[in-house]
Amino acid sequence: MTATSKTYAFFDNGPLQIAFTAPSLSYLRAQVRAWTAEAGLPWERCEEFVLAVDEIAANAVLHGGGHGILTMHQHHGTLHCQVADQGPGFTDSAAAPACSTETAENGRGLWMVQQLTDHLDITTNIRGTTVTITVTLPTS
Repeated sequence: MTATSKTYAFFDNGPLQIAFTAPSLSYLRAQVRAWTAEAGLPWERCEEFVLAVDEIAANAVLHGGGHGILTMHQHHGTLHCQVADQGPGFTDSAAAPACSTETAENGRGLWMVQQLTDHLDITTNIRGTTVTITVTLPTS
């Protein structure tokens, strides 16, 4: 995969799919921000969701082979985001989000993602790791 990203965006709350690498993470954040805002997520919740997506995308780049694929869709009032990579996955202890001590240099990302979203799921198999997060849209 090259440093450029492929985007298949169908906004009107249709699916969003982006292949990303480290140089395209800022583009990824901008697309996720625009997509979630269009879906109707309030500004503050949108920013929290973007931060959560950035954490799992950065993990994919750092620990999952240098690239990943983000897929987002909306279903029954819930925004779903999956980030998939081809990395070796997590150990059981690393996959369990837990707040680290203040002196730890790493290990806070998944805990933070869990705090910022309604649901966090991590699946690892021989093809890599998929992290799924969801957030519920406000009712009208």
